[in-house]
Amino acid sequence: MRSEKVARELAGPLYGQEPWPIRFYTHSFMAACFNTLACSFIYNHYQFGTQKKDWAGRISDGPSGPPPNDRGVLWNSGHIIMPKKGETFPGPVELAWTSLDGTPFQASVDLDDLFKERLVLHNVVRENVQEPWLKYLAVQPLSPKILVELDDRTVSVYMKAIIATVQERVPGEPATRLRIEPVLAWKHTY
Repeated sequence: MRSEKVARELAGPLYGQEPWPIRFYTHSFMAACFNTLACSFIYNHYQFGTQKKDWAGRISDGPSGPPPNDRGVLWNSGHIIMPKKGETFPGPVELAWTSLDGTPFQASVDLDDLFKERLVLHNVVRENVQEPWLKYLAVQPLSPKILVELDDRTVSVYMKAIIATVQERVPGEPATRLRIEPVLAWKHTY
């Protein structure tokens, strides 16, 4: 069991606060690109995508293929982003890519503005949320996963978080009390 001091640091301003609506302070970040000739995402000083710099600083590009049949694999890993100086987001996601028709694009996605209220996006009504689990969020808030996806000319931002529910989606299977569904937060075609 972690100390109260550690819990306060991880929960930040959410520590001890009313847990509904569900809010977040930390998050994980993932990026995926599909159907591009080259793509680069820069977030929190990390580069994601098919465009990379080698040890000498030379840029190598590569095409990205189509999306997988099971998009669930996109959520298997991510970078945990801890707040710095009280800020949940370290800055915008900077994108640079070449669409399938050879057109270069650049865009910036400001997650701080997009999630300014720090609400966890989900599709569960309050009455279906487990009360003990919800009360625990006052000490240990959720850390949702945020995925920025680029598909040719369309940028989409999704959020996914575990929500413990009262009712099972499949009767007799307790594991189906956990809802873990991606929710579209924003989408733009360039």
